[in-house]
Amino acid sequence: MSGALVKRAANVAVALAIMWGACFLMTLPFGLSDLGFSLIFATALTAVTVLLVGVGRLIKRGWDALKRR
Repeated sequence: MSGALVKRAANVAVALAIMWGACFLMTLPFGLSDLGFSLIFATALTAVTVLLVGVGRLIKRGWDALKRR
């Protein structure tokens, strides 16, 4: 793997870790009695956010391609 690809993967991993940590900290006060709930909900919330960002980037790429034509 090239150095740029490894750096990009590391940046993505750090961003996902920060996002998951923020989601976990947001849900922790509501799930103090049930830590499993906070873990699962934070993971689901992060997954939904990543999917929405991916869809948004695809839509933007398609919109830009249409504008270039």
